[in-house]
Amino acid sequence: MATYGRTTRQGLPRVAGGEPWPPVFESAVAAAAAAPAPVVEASAPAVTADAAASAVAPAAAAAVAVASTAHRVRRGLPRVPGGEPWPPASAAPVAAAAAVAAAPATPPSDVAAAVGRAEPHLAPAAGATAGAPVAGGGAALRRGLPRTPDGEPWPPAGSAPARPERVVAAPVEVAPEPILEPVAAAVAAPVAAPAPARTPMQPPRRPVAVAAASARPAAEPWPKLYGPYSRAEWAGALFIGGFGLLLAATGVVVVVNWLLGLGPMQDFIAAYPGEYHLPESAPIGIPAWIGWQHFFNVFLIVLIMRSGLQVRTQKRPTAFWSPRWNPQRKISLSLWFHQSLDILWLVNGAVFVVLLFATGQWMRIVPTSWEVFPNALSALLQYLSLDWPTENGWVNYNSLQQIAYFLTVFIAAPLAAITGVRMSGLWPKNAKTLNRIYPVEWARAVHFPVMLYFVAFIIVHVGLVFATGALRNLNHMYASQDVVNWTGFWIFVASLVVIAAVWVAARPLVLAPIARLFGKVSGR
Repeated sequence: MATYGRTTRQGLPRVAGGEPWPPVFESAVAAAAAAPAPVVEASAPAVTADAAASAVAPAAAAAVAVASTAHRVRRGLPRVPGGEPWPPASAAPVAAAAAVAAAPATPPSDVAAAVGRAEPHLAPAAGATAGAPVAGGGAALRRGLPRTPDGEPWPPAGSAPARPERVVAAPVEVAPEPILEPVAAAVAAPVAAPAPARTPMQPPRRPVAVAAASARPAAEPWPKLYGPYSRAEWAGALFIGGFGLLLAATGVVVVVNWLLGLGPMQDFIAAYPGEYHLPESAPIGIPAWIGWQHFFNVFLIVLIMRSGLQVRTQKRPTAFWSPRWNPQRKISLSLWFHQSLDILWLVNGAVFVVLLFATGQWMRIVPTSWEVFPNALSALLQYLSLDWPTENGWVNYNSLQQIAYFLTVFIAAPLAAITGVRMSGLWPKNAKTLNRIYPVEWARAVHFPVMLYFVAFIIVHVGLVFATGALRNLNHMYASQDVVNWTGFWIFVASLVVIAAVWVAARPLVLAPIARLFGKVSGR
């Protein structure tokens, strides 16, 4: 009876570009199973010597091939629901056992052992299990986890298929000469060229994480921050903000020009051109002392703002100053410089106010008529429309300028002085009544906004000076003459050079020798 090998079901490969898994091995056992082997039933007549001799050689070759290639395969879960564990536990083909039984040179026990190591992917032949098991017994299966909770390990014990043994005729003795040579040849052929051993499965190769990390480009350093933003973010914010301001200014100019084109607004501009006449006793022209006072005021106010910002942002002063009358009291050298400039500025301001009222120049910056307010509105509308009012600063300022100068000299400057004194060391600390009436928190809340007002005033003031006739205006303030030439301009440039030089020189190395003239300078 012939047996048939069972075809192994193959799935996807285990590695990219590999063979389907599990691999198919073309072994000698499959060849032996495919070849028909003569089997004699118990009731059949005895075979002849020639027939027996022809049956011994294939059987011996199949037995040797099985012994050299068979091995046990680890079994896992089934591939289909309710099926056997995969790969199935395969028994050697019955044809190999029958052929071994007919061979006189191979003991039955050796054949059974060889059959027990047959390839697991070969299925047992149908109907070949009828009969008693061979001496070796059934193949022992590896048992795993149970299929149901609290069940028996799977597969159950004793489920290994027993190797079938068929009743065959007793071997017939044959002449050794014609038998030994074919048998030797048949045996030597598989031994000399054994089936290639199956190579172990190689796990799929994956890129090493370390290599990938080393190949990854280094991350760029975080950009340096200037305040809350980096340099590129500040540039973008300035560009967007400037563009937005330009659009807003364009819209304001368009709206104001449309408004001034109306009849009632034209009558308003004609009635209030932007300035009113000063009293008859008002002086004409700008004397030289006003020019010098103007220069000293600019010089001091710029350095005061610079030192004030330094005091506000400085965390660890490099030098300290102590007064001679109180060595225990120490302030930073930057604060001493700031307060010294404040004192000089107050002295210069006091001299300026005294000279204003002594010479009658106060009428140029102090409003003397209620017409100042409608004229100031008219001047503002004309500035916004870019059709600026006609002015002659040598004789009279327009109403908007007059109000701005009045606020700066008589409102903003005293506020800056009063709040600065409250925060300085000149204020008596033990005066409980004064401290309760005038808390230091109020002074701090007012002092910084006043400084911002001075910054805005300087920007607008300088812009209008250059936009409404730079040479004439600079001659008014620096050369005290009502002509158009470059004298006032070069004096203005020289004053800027002096201010810049003092700005750069205002460092502890230069300030310390000056501060020692009025007290003690120390590093701690």
